[in-house]
Amino acid sequence: MSLLAVANKDFQDTVRSRGMALLVALFSLLVAVFAYVVRPQGQADQFATELLLSAFVGPVLVTGLVPLVGVVVGYNAVSGERESGSLKLLLSLPHSRADVVFGKVVGRGAAMALATFAGFLLPALVLIVTPVTFNAGSFLGYTVFAAALGVVFVAIAVGCSAAVATRQRALIAGIGVYALFVLLWGLFTGRVVGAFSGPIEALPVSMTQIRTFLDAANPTSGIELLANAFLGDQLFAGDSLNQQVSAVAMLVFWTLAPPLAGLLKFDRDDL
Repeated sequence: MSLLAVANKDFQDTVRSRGMALLVALFSLLVAVFAYVVRPQGQADQFATELLLSAFVGPVLVTGLVPLVGVVVGYNAVSGERESGSLKLLLSLPHSRADVVFGKVVGRGAAMALATFAGFLLPALVLIVTPVTFNAGSFLGYTVFAAALGVVFVAIAVGCSAAVATRQRALIAGIGVYALFVLLWGLFTGRVVGAFSGPIEALPVSMTQIRTFLDAANPTSGIELLANAFLGDQLFAGDSLNQQVSAVAMLVFWTLAPPLAGLLKFDRDDL
């Protein structure tokens, strides 16, 4: 119950913040612009929704903007209260440090998911009022994947926030994670594979399998893989089944491992 109390407080504080409202408005406006500009003229559902999401909204906004918003939502979760001194008051109540860390993951993750759904609401209205057939199921399902990506990056940012003492360090760590996963993953994994090509060749797996796993290990690539499979009616089916299972496993890992690592560091720190 202590964890839920922390989660409820953080959820309400995050939802009521002006910054969250501005981010939702920005995201909603950008997606609505895409929905209006590329709206089909009497074409089929494939162009009205699936193509819009997989070719425009996903690569441009979801895999770029949603992770950034997740970092902004989570980076000051623990370090901000630690700097202000309110963390000592929070821990004076019957809350453990684990309650604080994971309560903030749950509360801010829920706020991020709600904000993502709100951000997709206006574009859905734009598509509904245009004279085309709108596939609401595909649009709603894709929104779930976008929200899941946001929750993953909130969890990573909260883990960074728990591991450091100041908001500035937490923000630097969060931006570093964003840059790694969104901007530099291909370059980073390419160099890792190149540096360890000798030992990798001795393993009972091919270089292609290693590269496929590294792609699935990136939460943005994993969500993109799952979302595109969903839009193509191939979710947990078809040739990419193993990749999809790996992507889900890695998404769970990135949701749990950073907060746990942050908690281990947080537990050893004197406030």
